Amino acid sequence: MIKKIILSIIILFFLFAIIVAAGCFYIENKINRPFSDNNIQKEFVIENGQGVKKIAANLEKEGLITGSDYFEIYVWQKKIASQLQAGKYSLSASMAIPEIADLFAGGQIKSNEVQVTIPEGFTLDEIEKRLIKKELIKEGELLENKLINFSQYSFLGDKINGGNLEGFLFPDTYKFYQETTAEKIIEKMLNNFDKKLSFEIREEIKKQNKTVLEIIILASIIEKEAGREEDMKKVASVFLNRLAANHPLQSDATINYVIGEGRRKASYEDLQIDSLYNTYKYNGLPPAPICNPGLNAINAVVYPASTDYFYFLTDPEGKAYFARTFEEHQRNRVEYLD
Repeated sequence: MIKKIILSIIILFFLFAIIVAAGCFYIENKINRPFSDNNIQKEFVIENGQGVKKIAANLEKEGLITGSDYFEIYVWQKKIASQLQAGKYSLSASMAIPEIADLFAGGQIKSNEVQVTIPEGFTLDEIEKRLIKKELIKEGELLENKLINFSQYSFLGDKINGGNLEGFLFPDTYKFYQETTAEKIIEKMLNNFDKKLSFEIREEIKKQNKTVLEIIILASIIEKEAGREEDMKKVASVFLNRLAANHPLQSDATINYVIGEGRRKASYEDLQIDSLYNTYKYNGLPPAPICNPGLNAINAVVYPASTDYFYFLTDPEGKAYFARTFEEHQRNRVEYLD
């Protein structure tokens, strides 16, 4: 009798295992098999705040997947529920659930979106030209924009000089919808700057009794002058030592900003230009940033190396050589440049 009971239990166990396996196979087949072979693209929108259940229901309603339950199972299986991003997507019924879910989770550009990379050191003019090339804005929309409420950005202070945002449009890779306005593009870049300028950095700036504008002005010069990230903190120390000694910064990069040319070394004629950006002629910082610096350059100014260097030069490969005296600087020039 006991043997019969044990045998029955074993048979039931195997039957249960077969049913479970068949069920898993059925579900996996539904997940990995497209709803149809119809590859016509249709726009699908995920609104902000929509959860997995609502997204799945909308996919089923639009005829893009077999059933909402299968989408939910896949998302929870892969633990990507928190990664699903709001936006507009281009989908078709010929796409399997994993392909759709992975698209929602990121890594691919959504429909009607344009990806733009703004490198460290780009000027406003260069940023505008790149956005124009991507057909996101028209000429003058970035440089002449007056519609942003700058007061909402405390880091801009009260010296934003007629809306000149040079230095504050944070270099990064962005994704913009094609219909996005210039104002929204600017707001997104300013919000990114606000996010990247951490609480710790702001507190350190206050501790040094400096303003964000002063930091960004010097960071923009370092972004242009330092050829390599590892040299930035030492280059910052050179300029800070010069400012402390009330000695001109003598930066070719600030003159290049005025003349609009990327010369390696300013000419004699360049040095005679009467501009507050001529840091050979005028002491102190120029009136505004000369480009939009990245976080490495900003950190170099906030957390500079502690040196007594007063001079530096960079060789054609971008490596910097530092000196404490003019004589030592001249020897570096002969050895590494001449």
